[in-house]
Amino acid sequence: MASASVRFEPGEYEWLAERRGVLFLGHTDLGMVEFLITSEALAEFLSPDFDGIDSDTAIETYGEFESDIHRIARREFVSRLGGEPPVLLTAADVCDEPSQSRRP
Repeated sequence: MASASVRFEPGEYEWLAERRGVLFLGHTDLGMVEFLITSEALAEFLSPDFDGIDSDTAIETYGEFESDIHRIARREFVSRLGGEPPVLLTAADVCDEPSQSRRP
């Protein structure tokens, strides 16, 4: 039985204006899986008081917290296995993370 694992390559992401989020790819034994993290979710890494951030700040935040985002994406990939792509990561998914990953 194949495991539900996903791997990520650092730096493999892009801003999608029409979805107001960052698209990144995961690699599985069965092929590529698209993930999308919303600007609202990325804002949670900076401050829970932010409602959203602009595209430049979103890209910068993604780069800064990429390893945390990949950890969240792995968790959500396993819990949502069988869902439709892209796997959408929202502020609720980020809020489940320990607060020490956020900026002081």
